[in-house]
Amino acid sequence: MRAFRREGDELVAEVDAGEREVLATVVADVAELLGGGRLEDRAAPEPDADRGPALRLRLEALPTPDDPAVHRLLPDASRDDPAVSAEFRRLTEDDLRRQKTDRLAELFALLVADTADDSAPGAVTLRVPAARGGALAATLTGIRLVLGDRLGITDEEAAERLEHELARDPAPDDHAGQARQYLGSVYLALGWWQETLVAGLVAGLREGGGRSRPATD
Repeated sequence: MRAFRREGDELVAEVDAGEREVLATVVADVAELLGGGRLEDRAAPEPDADRGPALRLRLEALPTPDDPAVHRLLPDASRDDPAVSAEFRRLTEDDLRRQKTDRLAELFALLVADTADDSAPGAVTLRVPAARGGALAATLTGIRLVLGDRLGITDEEAAERLEHELARDPAPDDHAGQARQYLGSVYLALGWWQETLVAGLVAGLREGGGRSRPATD
């Protein structure tokens, strides 16, 4: 995985064969958590813009997600007023799930696209329009929220403890430890990757005098 860099109106990064497989799997798993089905079965989305809100208005109430990771992606609108949270969820959750799933599908399509580098078999070059950089940053945040929930990351101190933990290899028969090492490595790598993406966005805004803004949540 290479850092994102700015090339004109694009943000560009390379991902090698093993990394693209891991990332595509994680992206697809998060989309499935959101009820989007398997991304392998979906047509590639249009990358230029998010779709507008759906015309259908849900009439029935929606329960709070049982899975705490999904709850992180679709949090309550109010900590103090359950009625406000329930109404906000009824009005917005369908659209939020669809938007987040579409953005995950957009990233998945980039990861599985046939843009191989002959000098590095299996590697791909991701080219993201700068206007979509904010949407990608939001998507990476969502993926890390899910991984963070699975890892028990609730604050910066827990994230720092994870870094120290990953410096030690688990025992060969510690399958839970190996799984945690795997998820933790992806969590930290995506955090670094997101930082380089945001740096590229900020550099573009500086060069453009702050006249344009990338799409965000």
